[in-house]
Amino acid sequence: MGRILLLDDSTDAGLVGQLGAHLSKLKREGLNVADGFILPIGFELVDGMTNEIIRGFDRINASRNRGRNIKEETTAILRPSYMDENHDSEVLRDVARHELIDAVKYLQKNSMRRGRRLAIVIQNDLFAETSGTVHSINPATKDTNEVLIEANLWMNDTVLGGESEPDMILIDKNTGATSLESEEEAEICLEPEQIHELYTLVRRMEKRLGYPISLDWAYDRGVLYILRARKLDEARLENYRYED
Repeated sequence: MGRILLLDDSTDAGLVGQLGAHLSKLKREGLNVADGFILPIGFELVDGMTNEIIRGFDRINASRNRGRNIKEETTAILRPSYMDENHDSEVLRDVARHELIDAVKYLQKNSMRRGRRLAIVIQNDLFAETSGTVHSINPATKDTNEVLIEANLWMNDTVLGGESEPDMILIDKNTGATSLESEEEAEICLEPEQIHELYTLVRRMEKRLGYPISLDWAYDRGVLYILRARKLDEARLENYRYED
């Protein structure tokens, strides 16, 4: 198989793996996902394919910088995507253009040693000022009348893993009012406009899908990107924990 695929080209996990299929669904829902492309399962690094990969990198580099007056070169994040769920895959961040093919070879060889066939998702590596999760209901109390936002500075993986102490913001769905006192508003890592944007987005997605959801998100230079979406089913709600 030769050609690379755009992020929204396929939702077939047999072609682009579970991660690739998930990102494609997010794109098709109209969510802002970091630009990128996918090397499909079964890809071969022949000359034509390596040239396509470099051209793909140049395209996402140009799209990121367009209209933003950014001088530095974009780096990429490479994420393995398997046909089945895989939670311990190695992720390569901050990969420069001249490192890209070697990084692809590295992930491909690791996968072959484990006897697994993979796709590789290649995206712009975000320079996040803040990141976290927004829940369309309060997962701690199961209150369907509250939205909960968890946020930390930078691209903090511990936020998404539930291992940090993020800023916690509750929003009443009936009034739109937050749980923040006036002095707290100056101390949290989100601007009021960003809180409203996250609140509006997760409510819109909950209404469209018809069930409660969580969105993992990041702000890069003030632009909101969605990293992952998950249904807040009973199992996830039972496993959710945070300290008041």
